Order: sequence, then C-alpha cells, then structure tokens
Amino acid sequence: MKQKPRRDLPNTISLPLYEDIMLSHGDVAIDLLLQSADCVKILGVDGTLEHINCGGLRALELSHENDFLGKIWWEIWPERSRQFVQREFMEALSGTPRMFEAHCPTALGTPRRWSVNLKPLISRAGPVVSILCVSRDITEHGDTTIVAHIA
Repeated sequence: MKQKPRRDLPNTISLPLYEDIMLSHGDVAIDLLLQSADCVKILGVDGTLEHINCGGLRALELSHENDFLGKIWWEIWPERSRQFVQREFMEALSGTPRMFEAHCPTALGTPRRWSVNLKPLISRAGPVVSILCVSRDITEHGDTTIVAHIA
C-alpha cells in the first residue's frame, strides 16, 4: 500500500484516497492494513472495493487485487446473502459499526464462513468517507446461520 507523507504533520501518513484520515507510523490501523492475515478491505461510500491487503488476497484465494478492486462489495457474496450484506454496509455507512457472520466462497470456490467487522471511517469534517471491512475466516467453527449485531 502506498503511503503519502504529509509535510504539515511530521511522522504522519494518510491513506492515498482519503486525505482527511491521518494515521501515524506504527499506528495499529496501519499495521492491520499491511500485515494482518485477516482480509482487510477499504470500501467506498458506494460499496466499491477500493483496497485489499495481502492477507485478504490469500484468504480470498485471489491471484491479484485487480481481480477484485472496483467491484461492488456485496455483489461478490452469494445471491441469497446480498441484501443482508448490503443492509449491514448501509448501517455502517450511517456511522454505526457492524459485525456479522456469513458464508461466502473464495474466488476459487472454496467454501468459507466469515466473521465480518464493518467500521465507518469518518473525516475530520464529520461525514463517513469509507468503510474499513475486516473479515476473518471462521470456517472451522461450523455454524451455518447468519448472525448480525451492532459492534
């Protein structure tokens, strides 16, 4: 992930698409984006997938991020889950963190169950500018129901 230095704030970088979100070097959020084995994504306010970390590429069995970027996030979910996932996204977009569990296969069709955490990223001016989405593979846990709750 490219990091753009800010001259007005020493030791601070910003996510390339979001000038108003400032994170310091060593910030836990930066470490998550760069090093997490979880699938860490940044979703635009329209639901478009704008960034995915390397751990996410591995978890989703994608060969390259371009196979995924630019797509509407809930459209990659199975048809039976799309409305539910879109509603959860819209709740996060309104400023409410969301968590849910649901099934979605990888790009290669491997069945997976995910624990998904949607966190609104809010600019200094106040509006939500994107959604941080962290998905963890919990397939080993085996439950087949879809569960949602406020984080």
